[in-house]
This record gives sequence, structure tokens and C-alpha cells, in this order.
Amino acid sequence: MTGREGKETVKQLMKKIILSLGLLLVFAAAMFILKHPAQNGYETIEYLPEIVTDPVYVECEEGVPLEVSLEALQDMRISSLELFMVNISEENRGTVQISLLDQEGNLLLNEGVPIESISPGKWFSLSCDLFLQTGETYQLTILPEGGEPYFMQVPEGGSDKLPFHMQVSKRGQMAESEISLGVHVLTEKKITYGDIFYYSVPVCVAAVLFLLCLLWIGKERMLTAFRRLPLKSFLERFGNDLFLLLLFGMICLGIYVRAYLKGVYISADSAGYLREAVALSKGQGFSYDGLSGYESWFANWPIVYPALIAGMMLLTGTNAYLASKLLTMALVGLLLLVLRLAYQKDAWIYGLCLTNIGFLALCDYTWSEVPFMLFLLCFGLMLSRIWNREQPKWGDYVLLCVSGTFVFLTRYFGIYIWIVTGCLILYLLWQYYRKREKNTLIKAFSMAGAGLLSGGVSMTYLLWNKRMNGMASGVSRTMWWDDYEKLTNDLIESLLTEVCNVFSIQIPEVVEQLSYELKVLIVVAILVLIGSLLYRKCRLKSRAGVFAILAVAYYGIFIVIRYFSSMDSFYFRFFEPASFLLCLSLIELILPEMKGKKGLRRFAAFAAILAGVCLISEAGQLRETEECYYEKLAEKWDSDYEEIPQKSVIIFNDIDFRSSWYRPDVIEGTIRPENSWEEIAATYYGSEYLCIRADFAKAMLESGEYDASVAEKLEKGLEMAGEEKKFVVVALRG
Repeated sequence: MTGREGKETVKQLMKKIILSLGLLLVFAAAMFILKHPAQNGYETIEYLPEIVTDPVYVECEEGVPLEVSLEALQDMRISSLELFMVNISEENRGTVQISLLDQEGNLLLNEGVPIESISPGKWFSLSCDLFLQTGETYQLTILPEGGEPYFMQVPEGGSDKLPFHMQVSKRGQMAESEISLGVHVLTEKKITYGDIFYYSVPVCVAAVLFLLCLLWIGKERMLTAFRRLPLKSFLERFGNDLFLLLLFGMICLGIYVRAYLKGVYISADSAGYLREAVALSKGQGFSYDGLSGYESWFANWPIVYPALIAGMMLLTGTNAYLASKLLTMALVGLLLLVLRLAYQKDAWIYGLCLTNIGFLALCDYTWSEVPFMLFLLCFGLMLSRIWNREQPKWGDYVLLCVSGTFVFLTRYFGIYIWIVTGCLILYLLWQYYRKREKNTLIKAFSMAGAGLLSGGVSMTYLLWNKRMNGMASGVSRTMWWDDYEKLTNDLIESLLTEVCNVFSIQIPEVVEQLSYELKVLIVVAILVLIGSLLYRKCRLKSRAGVFAILAVAYYGIFIVIRYFSSMDSFYFRFFEPASFLLCLSLIELILPEMKGKKGLRRFAAFAAILAGVCLISEAGQLRETEECYYEKLAEKWDSDYEEIPQKSVIIFNDIDFRSSWYRPDVIEGTIRPENSWEEIAATYYGSEYLCIRADFAKAMLESGEYDASVAEKLEKGLEMAGEEKKFVVVALRG
């Protein structure tokens, strides 16, 4: 090395040292700023009441003030009031006047909020600067003008964590429930700029390390080292499976956080499934004590889903609700596994269909659609395999029969698959008539045999239901009066929702506000676009073709059935299985054109990063959750039912409806003024006790409208209950 080269080397070294020191100085300054308390920035604590997942509304009538008395339980400085309101009517374009008075009548707050600025189903923050003192009572008045929005009703115990007691009244009458009202309370703890700018500290650390490496190692050497890493071959070999595992973890953790730790998703159907699962786990079979002592036959829904929940209960030793969530996680894993077996290394992109908003909502609820989708997918794969093979194996027909049977025994509507299969068999017979190929005839008769065997099992099941229950599907499906205009509106809204769900987005507000006619045009345009794509690219004998046929038939048959029978109106729950199959079909048609392009690789990287961020976010919520919502709710149910004996009927029941499976021996009942005690005892012959809230019983007696024999029983019950009991309990016999 010459002297000149040595000087250049020293010069370069000094340059690197100076730049490094400068970089570290900038980093230190950034850390100082990020760790420095923000000016006038204080940490806030959010206090929100718990509201039920199935909403119950409290109406705000136009021109009628809703008065809320707030008794402060601690000294607190409030930075905002939090309101959860729903603007039910599109005509609501007025304001909500919100005012707050202290005990002396001094006006502390007076704000007018446009109703249209309140996002339905989201917490709305009203900024303020209020100081409330312990023990003081404040009067909050909510007065709607030009509209009638709704608050959410808060169940008993839902406001236990609030820093104030709440009493709601309207027209001078105290309300039995509280409303969705919370606060943000300022603390004395200052927040740093690092707290304000999320992830700023780790980003700065990563940036300075990267720049130091770039400075001392060099760009070319870093690129060379990076290229030597077997990253490409590793991703090509394991990337697909790693992404599916990441997706599985993200979905499962989300289910656990959303539907167990932070919420409970139970509908009327869910309660039926859970009730039967408990019965099966106890060895009671299809018969259960579900109606206060009446022996009931489980027929309203098929048996497979509650049987799977019961199996998970016995396997894990958990309660029925948690078992249903664990079962959903297992079913998600099986769905991903089936996709992996079917689509091999392309399975990752098909797995994204499970990030559909509608599918995730299905996972949160205890509903049968998730196992239904698994069995429907298996049936579609078997049907396409048989359809494409010249000489299908006998095992293919067995699997077709088994999966088809499970489709029906999961949801009664699953019988539609044999209608589709029947049409395909007729097509095969027509092909045989034209070409006289023996394999075609064998295939047609084999599919018919599988269908007849599965159909025979299904018909036997329905006939047994009819014998035990009186109705093949448990309840009458005959048509009652329906508002067809509203039904059609719901259909259009549901189809738009399905399109948005596929892309994991809500219906944009600009679309939501369009007229009905324009929404119809959008739906028709989307259907034409999908139809043209299927017509141009889809082949009848392909897997994509079979899935498309099953999906389109599902949509068409279900829509027709709904217009001629009674059930819930159209919404995502009903359409999600068909949307799932249709998405798989469309991806298979489009994907060949995307392979090898940089856009697909970039999308894969983006999807992986997004899934990882979602997983980390869910894990963070898991860590931050102090109390399990379900366990707390179960404690409340135990408290609610504490005074309710076995095999009771509750009159004017106000216990959380989600607990109906929790105590299947309890039934809800009513008493009309003209009913005698003998009539009541005869009506509820399967029950042992009649229970009614003490304050309700007093109100009934004070009205003087009820039969003397009933009044006598209530009077005796009140005497026995005393002042400390919440419920009056009266024996129905003896």
C-alpha cells in the first residue's frame, strides 16, 4: 500500500467515523424527543360500558329529552363523552342537543351534534373539558331535534366499570336499562411523543442500524450477502405452507380474542346448537330438556354441528360455548388443509378467501355455516374429480356420498347439491345417447347410486324427525305475510355486501347512500361481469366450472325458496357458502394469467406482511385483555339464575337472552289478566315453579287487573320472598 493509498484509507475511515457519529447524534436526538413528554399531553383512560353483540335499542324521540343522572364515583377530569348511537332512519338529518348541569344548575356543557355525523355502530367522541367531583350528581340531557336516533341498551352489570352511576329517565319515568354512554378520563401521567407516533422507536432503531451497516459494510457487499441467502429457494419450497400457517394463526387468534375474551356471539340458532350439544355430551341423544321439563326432539336443525361441538366438549373438557370456538378453529385448519391438498403451492391465494369479512363473522358466531362450507368444498372437489376422470375410482363415489350426506346433515338446505348432481347425471345420459360411450353410462349410474344412498339417509332422517317431532324439519316452513319490497331491497343490499366482503371492506358510504335503482344497476353490472368471465373462461368439466355451478345454483335456489317460505331476510350468513365457492372458481380462472408476474409476487409479500401485522395486533390485544368477557358474563348468568329453581318458567323474563342454552330447564312465559292459576299450571305442565321479578309482581298486584287466584299466589310469594329476594318463586303444583 502506497502512502497515498494509506492516506485515502485513513480519510475514508475518518469519513465513516464522522458520519457514524453524526448518525448516532441524530438518533440520540430523535430518542430524546420521542421519550420526551408531549406538551399538554396526558394519558387518558377509556371507560366504556359493555353492550350486547345483538343490539337492543333505546329510542330517542324527537323533542322529548332523554335525561341521564350521573353520580361521580371519583374525582375525574373528562376529555370527551363517548356515545354509541344508531341512526336508524335515512330521514334523520337533525341534531342531538347535549347539555350537562351540575347540582347547582350551572351549565357545564351545551353542544349540538348533527345526527348524520354519527357513524352507526361506532363510538362517537364529543370533546369537552369537564371536572366531576366524587359524590356529586350531574344532569345530562340529550334532546334530538329533526330526527330520532337510538342509543344501545346496556344490560345489567354492563356499566360496573364506569366511574359513575347512571340513571336514565324519559317523560319523568325511570328507565329499567342504561344507555351506551362512556367517558375518556385524563390522568396525571404525561404521554411521550413516542406514544403518540406508534412504532416510532423501533423504526428509528431499525433505520439507524440499517444505515450503519450500509456505511461500514457497503451497498454491494450487503446485496451480495443478501443474494447468497437461500431466501428464494426457501420461499419457493416452504412459503406457501408458512403463509397458510400464518393465516391459520391469525384467524384462530382473532376468533379467540373477538368471540371469547372480548365478546360473546350467541343468536337464537346458536342457543339451539349449544343446548343440543350439552344434551349430547350428557348422553341424552336427540332428546333434551329444553322447554322447562318438556321432552323435546332436536329437529329444527340437523344434528352434525351440535354433535361436533359435543365431541369437542368431551375432548377438551370445556364448556359448550368455548368448545364451539375451538371447533371453529379446527374447522378453519381443515379448510386450509383441504385447499392445500387441492391447489398445492397456489393454496395461499385461495386461503385468502377465508379473510372475507362475512366468513370471519360466521366464525365469531356459533353457527353451522363453517362446517357446512367444509363439507360443501369436499363435495365439490369429489364431484369435479369424478366429472373429469374417464374412469373414476369407487372410492371417489364413496367420498361423494359421504360428503354429500354430511352437507345435508349440517344444514337442511344442503339437499340442493343433489338437485345439481341430478342435472349433471341427466347431462351425462344425454352425452351417452349421443356418443354411446360405456364409461359415461357407468359414471352416470354410479353418481346416481351415490345420490340415492345419500338421499335415502337424508329422507330417513327427515321421516324420523316427523315421527318424533311432528314436522320433518322441526318447524313449519310455510309462508306467512311478507313485505316483498323490503325483501327485495334486502336482497340487493346483501349482494352488494357480499361483493364488499370478498375484498374485506365495508360497503362504501357513497354507495350506501345511492338510490335503490342505482344499487340494482350496480348489482346487475357485477353479475354481468362475473357471468361474462365465467362464459369466456370457464369449462363445464373443470373444477372451476363445477364450483361455479354449485355456487350459482345455491344463489338461485335459495333466493327462490326464500320468496316462497318464511325465514330470516337475506343477509351475509346465507350467501357466504356460495360466495366462497364462487371466489375459488374465479381465482382459478384468473390466476394462470397472473403467474410469473411481479405484481403477484408483490401482492404475496404484501399479504404476508399484512397477515403478520394482524397476528401481532391480535396477540397484543390478547396480552392487554385483563378480564375474559365470557367468564364475566357466565358469572353474571350464575347470579341471574341463582334464585331460579330447576324446571322453572320465568314470567316477563328480562334475563340475558344469550343464556337460554345455559339453563335449558328454564322457559320464558307470560300471564294474561284473564288467566286463572289452574290455566297457568296446565299451560306450563312441564315446569315445577313459576318465577317472576318481585317488582313486576308488585306492579301486577297494584294494577288489580289479574285473576284473584293469581293475585293470591303472588301475594304469598312476595311474603315468602321478603325484601332481600329479587324473584318471587311459586310452586306450580301442590
